[in-house]
Amino acid sequence: MTYQRYCLALDLVDDPEKIQTYIVQHRKIWPEVKANILACGIIDMQIWHIGTRLFMIMEVDETYSPARAAAIAANEPRIEEWETLMWQFQVPTPWTPAGEKWVAMEKIFDLKLQ
Repeated sequence: MTYQRYCLALDLVDDPEKIQTYIVQHRKIWPEVKANILACGIIDMQIWHIGTRLFMIMEVDETYSPARAAAIAANEPRIEEWETLMWQFQVPTPWTPAGEKWVAMEKIFDLKLQ
């Protein structure tokens, strides 16, 4: 089976206490959030952090699409609650389109292609 990789960026509010709270929240996410992630076709997900910048790597199967993931999440009150909670810590990057959160990054280097 072939998986597709998505790499996305998001910023955090520039407040050390809020950043630490965000990190703690992600050390053990809610069970409903994990179930929702898996239901969307996401096989693996990691979030990396430096300063106020976050970098997410997602490995997805052939059933994943951002629209499908949004539709699944829209029917889950606990996911809406999680997203509302997370928004107090997050801010879009300067390159994020209005109304969006995580923004896809462009791959500019691949060692396998060198």
